[in-house]
Amino acid sequence: MNIIFAINVPYPFGMAGSMRIRLFAEYLSNQKSKTKVLITNQDNGLNEIKGVHNGVYYSSLFDRKLPYYIFLFLYPFLVFKKLRLERNIKGNNFLVIYGDTDIYTLPFIISAKILGYKIILDIVEDRVLTQEKLSILARINLFFGGMIFPLAVRLVDGIIVISKYLEKKYKSITKLPVLLITVSAANLNTKRISKVKKKEFIEIAYSGSFGRKDGVEYLIEAFNQIKYKYDNVRLILIGTPKKGFTNKNISKDIEITGYLNDHDYQAKLSNADILCMTRIDSKFAQAGFPFKLGEYLATAKPVVATDVSDVSLYLDHLQDIVLAKPSDTKSLVDSIELLIKSPEKRKVIGENGRKKCEKYFNPEINSKMLFDFMKTINS
Repeated sequence: MNIIFAINVPYPFGMAGSMRIRLFAEYLSNQKSKTKVLITNQDNGLNEIKGVHNGVYYSSLFDRKLPYYIFLFLYPFLVFKKLRLERNIKGNNFLVIYGDTDIYTLPFIISAKILGYKIILDIVEDRVLTQEKLSILARINLFFGGMIFPLAVRLVDGIIVISKYLEKKYKSITKLPVLLITVSAANLNTKRISKVKKKEFIEIAYSGSFGRKDGVEYLIEAFNQIKYKYDNVRLILIGTPKKGFTNKNISKDIEITGYLNDHDYQAKLSNADILCMTRIDSKFAQAGFPFKLGEYLATAKPVVATDVSDVSLYLDHLQDIVLAKPSDTKSLVDSIELLIKSPEKRKVIGENGRKKCEKYFNPEINSKMLFDFMKTINS
């Protein structure tokens, strides 16, 4: 197979979307498929404009020397030219688009259809439900995406989704084959980083973005309440807060790391004692699935997670995970305190959680699902 991924997130180093595509692409490359990643418009300053990472070639369509308005004008032509150059004239070409239909993906869909590619959408959220602040351009793009979806979906051959909610939604509005592939833990098969033998503090850690859906403010408030009872706890927030993120409740006992490379990130997770996923009870948060959860479970550390989306379909409360009520500070306090009080329970829940990770959030298993889906579409 000749497989092109079209994405609007950084590659190869970035957040959840970057890693989801990276795991898919690297697996397919290892299956002797010719695999490339095209980045449309996103750059976090960590990646080269083109290169090879773990056997997968990637390149950006955007020339940083080119004025952005000229790039937007030329964009549809650049997309067609690139897909034509990358096409295998003997056939068996696939285009996997990360995300829903919008201004950036429509030229890919139309060009790929003209050139004979099989087209798959990988949809991980319901953007219509977002409560995040959006720029004017983002709002226009969101509106445009909704308008063109009925037309664009007629040109598509299959859809991948990340949650039961999205599976139900797209099965109800299209006759296309829809496959649920949940998150994969990139660190599942990497060597575990040794834990510090003697620690002065119990470390509670969170990683990810600091968006409204993530409920970080509830975690900070819960931690501050826990501090009144336990003076040997620390909270580590892994990631870079969005511009304007301030909180008067952030004390010296709370560390904000900023962006970490893969090794340092895994070290932080592995050295923590309790890992937290705190998505709120919103329609947007419920529609997706937290990527970080798989990575947490792979460390064999106990996880406190709010009971949102499909979490309870994969994991059992007090066996593989400790579930808290979303958007509920008291529930988070009780859940974290339960683990603080019982080191033995922490160990058992952590090991059970890793076993579930190997079953449900395994990169090999989930990427093979995509590979098999492609074969079905191509038959």
